[in-house]
Amino acid sequence: MALLTGTTQIIASEELVTETDSSHISKVLRADFRHRPPEMVFDEKNSSMISPLKDILEEAAAKTGYSIHWTARPFARSYEELQSGTIDLVPRTIRNQEREAFIAFLGPVATQRRDILFLVKPGEEDRIQSYEDLYDMTIGVKRGTAYFDRFNNDTALNKTESVDDENMARMFIHGRFDTMVILDRSAIESALDNLGHTEYSYAHYRYLNEIGNYYGMSRKSPHFHIFDELNQALLEMVESGRIREIYIEHDLLSELE
Repeated sequence: MALLTGTTQIIASEELVTETDSSHISKVLRADFRHRPPEMVFDEKNSSMISPLKDILEEAAAKTGYSIHWTARPFARSYEELQSGTIDLVPRTIRNQEREAFIAFLGPVATQRRDILFLVKPGEEDRIQSYEDLYDMTIGVKRGTAYFDRFNNDTALNKTESVDDENMARMFIHGRFDTMVILDRSAIESALDNLGHTEYSYAHYRYLNEIGNYYGMSRKSPHFHIFDELNQALLEMVESGRIREIYIEHDLLSELE
């Protein structure tokens, strides 16, 4: 499985993209996709996207008379484009107060346990036993990712940014920081595995965290007027059990429990 790099790749299919009527705004929503296993898997070699979140959004959009045009991009790029309105939607966008200014949040389609972990070298698990221990360390973070409020806003911490999981993994392997803060364990482990690196562990300290699984919609989107209708379609899918069915189809029910 190839990891998504900084290269933008556009994935369009005839069943997803409608013809643009020059006299009207096209009823096509532009959505970004990123490699975030197990819920979002991008095969760069075959330019394929596999995800329950992709299927859910396409089904909800169809209920409102819209289709989806997907583009593969790193989240840092998607985050910038949500601010400018050059993209309409991004799956799995964590909701926080700072983002509310330019993103409206659809859902949540699920609430999931996502503890914040700190990846370290084997044998260094005891080095981080409390939040305060982080002040003595250099910490790898992913640009644009929201972890938890205290950490996000703490300017006294020594943070080193990276654009995506692959770059984060490479920086860890080459000793660019002491620890790496992790929101999606499976994603970073996949990146490390693809690089042939197995020498890592997790600190004893973790931040207990539950997050809503939202789609972020740019408040500058030309289609923002359908926000309420699209949100209602998603929430009805939650209520009817359709979200659960789609996760079962992808053999990812454990991600909802």
